[in-house]
Amino acid sequence: MQKLGVETGKKEIVTLDDIARRAGVSQPTVSRALADSPLISAKTKARIQLIADEAGYQVNLIARSLKTKSTRTLGLVVPEVSNPYFPKLIQCFADASRAAGYNLQLQLSGAYQEAEASCLGYLREARVDGILIVTSQGGLPAKAQAEALLNAGVPVVVLGWVDECERLDVVMADDAIGGRALARHLIEAGHTRIAIVGAALHRGPYDRLVGFLDGLAEAGLDAERTVCFQAASDADVERAVESWLTMSERPTALFAYRDVLAAVLLKHLSDRGLSVPADVTVVGFDNIDLATYVTPRLTTVDLSVEALASAAVKQILARINERPMEAAPSRQILGTRLVVRQSSGPPPLQSSLMPWQRTTA
Repeated sequence: MQKLGVETGKKEIVTLDDIARRAGVSQPTVSRALADSPLISAKTKARIQLIADEAGYQVNLIARSLKTKSTRTLGLVVPEVSNPYFPKLIQCFADASRAAGYNLQLQLSGAYQEAEASCLGYLREARVDGILIVTSQGGLPAKAQAEALLNAGVPVVVLGWVDECERLDVVMADDAIGGRALARHLIEAGHTRIAIVGAALHRGPYDRLVGFLDGLAEAGLDAERTVCFQAASDADVERAVESWLTMSERPTALFAYRDVLAAVLLKHLSDRGLSVPADVTVVGFDNIDLATYVTPRLTTVDLSVEALASAAVKQILARINERPMEAAPSRQILGTRLVVRQSSGPPPLQSSLMPWQRTTA
């Protein structure tokens, strides 16, 4: 094959004109072929792509973005990756973006979303075509910056509930429905004393705790007397277990706000010789992969992160390609699904006694 390109002293720079001369076509034809234009036949595309690959041609993305006013890139802001929920969500976003022909640029805003504003500033400078923001307990600290992006013509979609967020497109799961279903499951199994382990309410009317407490109230249980152990770490969960053990009338079921906390609960209960669900029922929320790896496998609520990510990507692409920025904001609320596994069962007959204190008939 003939040598292509211009010698620069360091390496050859292969141009579209070089590939066009070798392929015997015009430079615009090469450009369209490498951009996968439907105007070029599949056979011609394959031949031109082969020549470009053999020559080591690289697309000048900066030049292309200036010409098309598009980087074919979406920005994604998530709080962290230490929580197993987020890596799975990131992968789903990446898959949905790639299927639509877009790259994904990831920014981490921090466990408390303290860097959210700077993440948005960086993505704006990177000229991404649109930005997806995943909320957490902090809500949307950079709401003002997100609205400024809208004013500048940059589409923004928020994944999660945000208070007073009328201007932004929102995609979220109705956690309250899942929480209510989980409460009913425990009550139908015979539990009347249930404790909550985890975060404080932070998703407004759609919070899983709202639905869970509503489910208890609907069954005639006094939701206000429900025991709540605040827990965000392994040490917090261990303290919660110790407190639970000292109760004269211990709850027979423990609802962990997240599957990660439920997994830690299982560990500390097992360390103390307790069996789940024979001695106490444990349930979680999120249905991350970890829920099927722990023993026993965890009863939980599935949020369908694949559906959430897909809906958010479709929404932002609609803003980029079809829906004018001045159109009314969209709010999509997806459902949840109860997943019953081995960690939940009926309450033990002698729940006030430890395993080694019980007598057998």
